[in-house]
Amino acid sequence: MTELFPQIVSDKEDVARIIFSPSYIYKGHVSPSAFRWNILPSGHVEDYISVLRGNPDVLNNQTKHFKARAAGDVRYGYALLKVKSIRDISDEVINSQVDVLSFPSKSYPNHAGIVVEIGKERLNALTPVTPEIMIIQKELASKCSEITKFEETEE
Repeated sequence: MTELFPQIVSDKEDVARIIFSPSYIYKGHVSPSAFRWNILPSGHVEDYISVLRGNPDVLNNQTKHFKARAAGDVRYGYALLKVKSIRDISDEVINSQVDVLSFPSKSYPNHAGIVVEIGKERLNALTPVTPEIMIIQKELASKCSEITKFEETEE
């Protein structure tokens, strides 16, 4: 049975960012580079940063097939962020709105995304990187828990 998630992501929830090594890690901590928007192999331009909701104990199995987007990277683990701390970034960066919205799919009912607007423009993978974007990425990285490394299991 698939766990159901409310459409509204609560401030009290934790969300997990899947971490790929080495590009999402700097000196043992989550790097701001873990919070980039990408152009997917399908050509889709991301306008949110993917995170997963719910029980972190299922993340290893749920993400086994996730592919790294940077050459040389491997799926490494995850870091947790409190949704309220993500939303609070809006108060730290002038003229920004940072939110976490639910983006469930059939395969991932727990899928959500960090959405960022600066002014009235929703950021995406084609948005030129500005100092404000770099600050938001740095703030997201600083709000992460320590990285929990996936334990590899024999299949």
